[in-house]
Amino acid sequence: MSEAPPVPRAVPDGFDPSARSSNFLETVGPLYEREREGDYRIGLFVDERHVNNRGFCHGALMALLADVHLGRLCALSTTPRLNVVTSNLTLAFLSTARLGAWLEARGQIDRIGKALAHSSGVVTADGTPVLRATGTFAVVAVPAGKAA
Repeated sequence: MSEAPPVPRAVPDGFDPSARSSNFLETVGPLYEREREGDYRIGLFVDERHVNNRGFCHGALMALLADVHLGRLCALSTTPRLNVVTSNLTLAFLSTARLGAWLEARGQIDRIGKALAHSSGVVTADGTPVLRATGTFAVVAVPAGKAA
């Protein structure tokens, strides 16, 4: 597998490399995150791996960013942290993103229940909304021997 291309621009202020990752997310990242007083955001730069043959960011990458962000938003909303898995994700693609764009996901908690958590948000490309998303996440128990 090839290394991720270098970041084309400076990462926006307040964003640091994500401490939360997985083998899957490593293949599309690096992801960056910012957490300030309940305002959690994640972002990444669109690189060559993320664009289609027309030079636009693939919609699946924007969907992935929204899914990860909305799930983390719900998970981080309580102490101890919730363990959630996506049960529904609704997406509305609003515009395109180009190679080199900074994609950033931000959102809000809509409701946290005992079995389900709901959140909604937007993904922007260099500040322009490109995707609107709403997510429903099932609250699950962590299997024995797995980290929360």
